[in-house]
Amino acid sequence: MMVSTCMMGPIYGLMRANRDFLIEKGVPPKDANYVVARQYFGMTKDALLRSEVVDDCKDSLDKLISEQTPGGLNEQTLKNLEEAGALDTYEHTMEAVLNRIQGKTDGTMGGTK
Repeated sequence: MMVSTCMMGPIYGLMRANRDFLIEKGVPPKDANYVVARQYFGMTKDALLRSEVVDDCKDSLDKLISEQTPGGLNEQTLKNLEEAGALDTYEHTMEAVLNRIQGKTDGTMGGTK
């Protein structure tokens, strides 16, 4: 379970990228930072609440994903990320971190000892 705690930095990096995109498009930095932080708070709150009420917690995130509007912007964004391999990169990153925790490698994507 320690591996998932190592995703805090990447989540903050994703939030920063979201914020910076908004700023580049003309949103004032304070507003962009606030909106992004509130959006991520809302998303994680939904995920937490869903995991507490669903009998099979393994399906709780899949359920949230399936609730995205068919043909909508959220569904399109997820599809774009999947097609770009972004989610696969997260999995490879978690494997690399796990290998570091287990003392198998230095934790880099190349994985040297």
